[in-house]
Amino acid sequence: MSVYLFPLYSFAHFLIVIWCIRSWRKYRAPGALITLMIAGALVYDNAIVSFGSAIGISPLLEGLSWPRFAMHALGTPFMIIAVTHMGQAGGIRWTKTRAWTIVAWLLVIGGIIEGVFAHLIGLQLEPACMDGVVRYTSNVNPGQFCFEGQEAGPGGSPPIPSILGNLVALVIGFSLWRSTGWVWLMVGSVLMFAAASVPPSGFGLAPGNGGEVLLMLAFAATAARFGRRTAMINSA
Repeated sequence: MSVYLFPLYSFAHFLIVIWCIRSWRKYRAPGALITLMIAGALVYDNAIVSFGSAIGISPLLEGLSWPRFAMHALGTPFMIIAVTHMGQAGGIRWTKTRAWTIVAWLLVIGGIIEGVFAHLIGLQLEPACMDGVVRYTSNVNPGQFCFEGQEAGPGGSPPIPSILGNLVALVIGFSLWRSTGWVWLMVGSVLMFAAASVPPSGFGLAPGNGGEVLLMLAFAATAARFGRRTAMINSA
């Protein structure tokens, strides 16, 4: 089942990229460029997982997998800036303060540093096989062994930048819902947390990556919504 989902995920992120490009060109939609960047990275991420079984366990697939981890480590923290711009366009006062701007950028910088040291430096990738999907990861458990004699990996640390970014999106999404009635950023964040809570040892990457599609869809919709709102206010 999973082997059919990842191409759909990749295509969904591609459509989100197109939506963000159009929103930016038409409305200079807040957060659209950063959402475009993250969704574009997820196009690649899911595409490599999709082609893993066709490429097979090899240095080629391992090499193609490295950018997946780099893009997550370096790009994910910028979610915080994207949702901050959305909150500002939605009239959330505290997102416009100098104090929050400083905090937001400190979280981004801290997230990148944590991502580099925890997930990139010394990264050792091992093949993982499950439900027809072949990929390279740093955290292989016995349910994902590809061959006899393969040993379980040491396990990875929690994706703190992703958790922080989604938490900030949830808080700003809640604020937007209370002040404007726009609920979808909050809904996307809740669904992402729910999807991420599904143990990969039993279900692989499919639930978590599906949650990323819903979160990026919520980002793109929110950017477009408040891009239109700002454009209407400015033209009035």
